[in-house]
Amino acid sequence: MSGKKQSNGRLVVGGPAQANLLPPEVGIAAQARVMRRTASVLVVLSVVLVLAAYAAVSVLTVVEQGRLDAANLRTDELVQEQSKYSEVQQVQSMLAAANAAQQVGTSTEIDWKAYLVSIQKSLPSGTLVTNVSAETATPIADFVQPSVPLQGDRIGELRFTATSTSLPNVETWLDALAKLTGYVDATPGSVSLNPQSGLYEVTITMHINADALLLRFDEEALAAREQAAADKEAATEDAASTDDGSSTDAGTSGDE
Repeated sequence: MSGKKQSNGRLVVGGPAQANLLPPEVGIAAQARVMRRTASVLVVLSVVLVLAAYAAVSVLTVVEQGRLDAANLRTDELVQEQSKYSEVQQVQSMLAAANAAQQVGTSTEIDWKAYLVSIQKSLPSGTLVTNVSAETATPIADFVQPSVPLQGDRIGELRFTATSTSLPNVETWLDALAKLTGYVDATPGSVSLNPQSGLYEVTITMHINADALLLRFDEEALAAREQAAADKEAATEDAASTDDGSSTDAGTSGDE
């Protein structure tokens, strides 16, 4: 008796009878063969990919090794070329050491001649600076700092005798000395009259700070000091301008 079969949405009556009489093992074996073929293809593709990657890495390694060899060769050439100027390098090292020694050796240098001239010019006419003695710090020893509070740091001490034909106004002298570069403080001794010369004599002890240093071979420190001095001067001018403005405003308010 023919069976019924639905095809393309239609019901077919009386179609040929179909039956699969093969044992299930045959179908399983066929599926296994397909899976084995697929696995073999995948293995072959994996091997091909691995070989391709290995080849690419090998080529890249050869290229990089070539670059490394070229760089090593260039380095050897530069070293050989540099060896020709070993004496120049030694001279440069000696110059650097000499410059460093100069910088350290002159780190506490003061132009005493110019500084004494500035002291002489600050005092009134008819006054003469004599009997000068100085004590300063050295590159290997600091100057002794004061133990009294509120006294400024100093790098040296200058003692001198100032003579005058008339009774000196010591306070005016000290005010003039306070305007000198590097001034910290000054202490006068007693005023005495020398009977032999007929001159009044005053011994003054003056302390100075790092602003008095010459700094001939330390351009960086010299530039920093000049910048600090310029900033201080600008701040003083700004303060003076502010004070003048406040005085003008106060005067205007008083007039009103």
